[in-house]
Amino acid sequence: MPTPQSGIFVEGTRFHHYLEYEVTGDFSASSIGEIIEAAGNAEAVVAFGNDLWRKLSPSAPEALRDFEAIDGGADLKSPATQHDLLLWFHAADHDDVLDAALSAQRVLDGTARLKLDVPGFVYRDSRDLLGFVDGSANPKEDARFEAALVPAGEASAGGAFVMTQKWVHDLPKFEAVSVPDQERIIGRTKPDSIELEGDAMPPDSHVSRTDVKLDGTALKIYRRSAPFGGAGEKGLYFIAFSCDPMRFDVMLQRMFGTWKDELHDQLVHYSSPVSGSYWFAPSQEDLAAAGCTG
Repeated sequence: MPTPQSGIFVEGTRFHHYLEYEVTGDFSASSIGEIIEAAGNAEAVVAFGNDLWRKLSPSAPEALRDFEAIDGGADLKSPATQHDLLLWFHAADHDDVLDAALSAQRVLDGTARLKLDVPGFVYRDSRDLLGFVDGSANPKEDARFEAALVPAGEASAGGAFVMTQKWVHDLPKFEAVSVPDQERIIGRTKPDSIELEGDAMPPDSHVSRTDVKLDGTALKIYRRSAPFGGAGEKGLYFIAFSCDPMRFDVMLQRMFGTWKDELHDQLVHYSSPVSGSYWFAPSQEDLAAAGCTG
């Protein structure tokens, strides 16, 4: 099995920085190696949009494609803002993450345009700013690799398909809802993140729409999202890794009302996506083969 990018699976870091770029004609694959080497104490993960990775690698996975906008009517919309290059830095200390992001910007100056810049952080005991624990059902131990990575024997094995969305919360609107109703919107209890069961679990809760089984198989993904913001704009930068981008497609259709049952996720009435991109995070061997080394 080729070696996945280790930073995908390093957990417990409290500071994150996500950068999305649009590259120019002067972009060089070798700059990726410079960025990784200069990351210092920060974990560095790099992923590529469809167009750029196909230019760099003849072995780009067939399933890789651009993110497509979703329109389920009314406010059930998820925009497409597909970019070329995703960098994710995370570390225990904010200084290390900021240094890595600033270094990447210096390396890419003149060859890539920064399109999205989101510093993230762990909020309390890994809660989203809505007040609920985020990622409670994330796969653990070896199940993380099974959910996130293209399996051995397949083209691009050891790599991962990636989806990112920047979600902006309407906190006053959500906080005006009673806690029991908030719990029915999310599908979990607020204090201790226990999943609702039976009739207590609404079919249009966030958990019901995103915890998916298809033909008896659980479509697990591996989330590494982080809250962002302050007194003004605030929300969640959603980032997830999958062995198959079809899992993202199904989850999005179920959230935005375009799945066959025509239900949608009640959470979208309190938080709105303002970006959307699909990426591929290649194995270390595929990065090296594409010249993405120092």
